[in-house]
Amino acid sequence: MAKQQRARRTRRAIIDSAASLFERDGYAGTGIDGIATAAGMTKGAVYFHFPTKRDIATAVLAECDSSVEGIISMLSACDLPPLQVLIDASHVLTHRICHDVCTRASITLCLERGTPLPAVPTGPMTWPDDIRKLLRQAAERREFREGVTVEAATALVLSAGAGVELLTSLRGRRLSPHMVTAMWRLLLPGLIPTNACRRLRAEGSPSVLYCLQTLPLASGTVS
Repeated sequence: MAKQQRARRTRRAIIDSAASLFERDGYAGTGIDGIATAAGMTKGAVYFHFPTKRDIATAVLAECDSSVEGIISMLSACDLPPLQVLIDASHVLTHRICHDVCTRASITLCLERGTPLPAVPTGPMTWPDDIRKLLRQAAERREFREGVTVEAATALVLSAGAGVELLTSLRGRRLSPHMVTAMWRLLLPGLIPTNACRRLRAEGSPSVLYCLQTLPLASGTVS
């Protein structure tokens, strides 16, 4: 049992150290030597757990993927409308981006050209599908304004979210709940009738706090 615990701690240290370097230097700029040094161990110890750098990157993406899957599953079980689930998920993910290095590293890996991504989509690669699924559920419930399609709504939400994140990074600040709330207050009137907007909480429902308190961060450390 003690040996297994040490192995888990070692693996955790490698993933967290690699995530910090992937976020800062990208996949191409990160080497096994640097990961071993950051983790405070030998290259042999790293290779024992991960034969290649690609395996480490895949593990970082998997950590983020399981985290996002847990967020969507928990919020969907709270008996919320699909659009409120999407709003709440965006607030939880914003918190993850601000405080979880694996989440930020996963975004960097997915955006960097030349990163050998897994054959099966994982981490941020699945976010468009997650968003589309929730918006499709909203469409099936006839919640959209007339003429609003799932594809148009998906493109709008993805573009707005990416824009908020880009503007934040250019200003040297991290995302904030206030910015995400402002984004939804602008988007919702274009997606659903005005009277329906009153039933949704752009600042997030109480389920956001419940999710943050219940689900651990993907990485083992808070940054």
